[in-house]
Amino acid sequence: MLFFENLAIYNFNLTTEEEATILSQFIDADHDLLFPYFECNFRAFPEDRAYIEERTIIRSKEKVFEMNYSFIENELVYWYKPHDRDDLIHIINRDRITYRSIVVPKNGGLNDCRFKLFTYEHAIYNEEETRVLWIEEAIENDYIENICPKIISQTNE
Repeated sequence: MLFFENLAIYNFNLTTEEEATILSQFIDADHDLLFPYFECNFRAFPEDRAYIEERTIIRSKEKVFEMNYSFIENELVYWYKPHDRDDLIHIINRDRITYRSIVVPKNGGLNDCRFKLFTYEHAIYNEEETRVLWIEEAIENDYIENICPKIISQTNE
């Protein structure tokens, strides 16, 4: 059972299909869900290049998430989006445990980020360790008023 509290969904131990259903609620006619891919990863995974580049919407060195890893300083990031639900499931499977993503307006930039999403596997909820989806919003109550009701509706079906 999922637990919704403020800007978090606890007990986020779902199948990739269920996660895709939830993440899909952040996408609409005006917004895309983008995932980061660091250019340095192409050295270790050259087979990823065509897949990532085909889906890339933005290339940037702009820091979007607060991350304290020296290897990513000034690193080019490919912000890519899934083509469809099956592609979203594939992307979730790539980084199954912990991933980050953002929601931006179509044809918008990283500065226009509506939501930042981050999964984490060692969150504490009611004194128990669990996985969580944390949500950061640009406009106060945007998630609670516009996205959360859609997620609850989907998870109750």
